[in-house]
Amino acid sequence: MSGSSDPGTDVPRGTRALAWAVLVASVVQVVAPVVTINGPGSSPGAGSGPDLLITPPGWAFSIWGVIYTAAIVQAVWVLARGAHHVPRRLQVDQVVLYLAAAVWIVVAGADSSLGTAAVLLVMLVAAVDGVLTARGRVGPTSLAVATGVASGLFGGWVTAAFFLNVSTALVDNTGLEADQVGWQAVVLVVASVSLVAVTLLARGAPAYAAAGCWALLGIAVTGASDDTRPVLVLAVGAAVVLAAVALLSWWRGRTATSAPAT
Repeated sequence: MSGSSDPGTDVPRGTRALAWAVLVASVVQVVAPVVTINGPGSSPGAGSGPDLLITPPGWAFSIWGVIYTAAIVQAVWVLARGAHHVPRRLQVDQVVLYLAAAVWIVVAGADSSLGTAAVLLVMLVAAVDGVLTARGRVGPTSLAVATGVASGLFGGWVTAAFFLNVSTALVDNTGLEADQVGWQAVVLVVASVSLVAVTLLARGAPAYAAAGCWALLGIAVTGASDDTRPVLVLAVGAAVVLAAVALLSWWRGRTATSAPAT
C-alpha cells in the first residue's frame, strides 16, 4: 500500500479482529437503552438529574441518532476497505468508547450521578484520544471522512456531556443549587476552553467543533428561555469562537498540505 492510501504508517495499523469488535460495540451502544431499566431513548449526557441552566433542550439530544449512525457506518466502512487503513489505537479507543456508552445507560438507570460522571470521564478520554489519533492517519479519503465525522461528532458531544454530568453530580452531592448562575457559568467556560483546546490540537476537526457548537447553541437556547443572560452570552460567544478556531485551523492545515515542496 502506498503512503497516500495509508497515512501515518509509522503507527501500528488496525486489525480485522478489532474492526469486528468496533462494529459489535457500535451496535451494542445503540441497543443498550432498549434492554435496560432506564428505558428506550436514553443516551449519555441526557441525564436524569435536576434541570441545570446549562442543560441543552431535549431536541438537542437528537444528535445521538446521527452519532450512533455515523459510528456504525464508519465501522462497516473499515471492514469493507480494510482495517489496515486505520490506526490500531483508534480501534481500541472506539471499542472503549462504545462499550462505555452502553455502560453509561446501565449506570444512569441506577440514578447514580457520580457513577455517570465517572463513566463519562472514560468516554471523554477515549473519544478525545480517538479524535487526535485519527487526524491525518486514516486513508483513503472516503474512509478518512467517515472516520472524521464519526469520531468528531462523538468526541465533541461527549466533551459537552461530561461537563453536564459533572455539574449534575455537583448538585446532587454538594451544596450547589441547580438555579445558581455563577458556578454554572464557570463550568461553561471550562467546557468551552476544553472544546477549543481539542480543536486546536486536532488542527481543525470540523465534526468535533460542529458537535461542540451544537451543544453550546442548545445551552444558549436554554439560557434565553430561562432569562439567564450570562449563560446565553457565554454560550453564544463560545460557539462563535469555537467555529472560528475550527475554520482557521482547518484552513491552515489545508494550506500547509497543498503548499508545494521547496
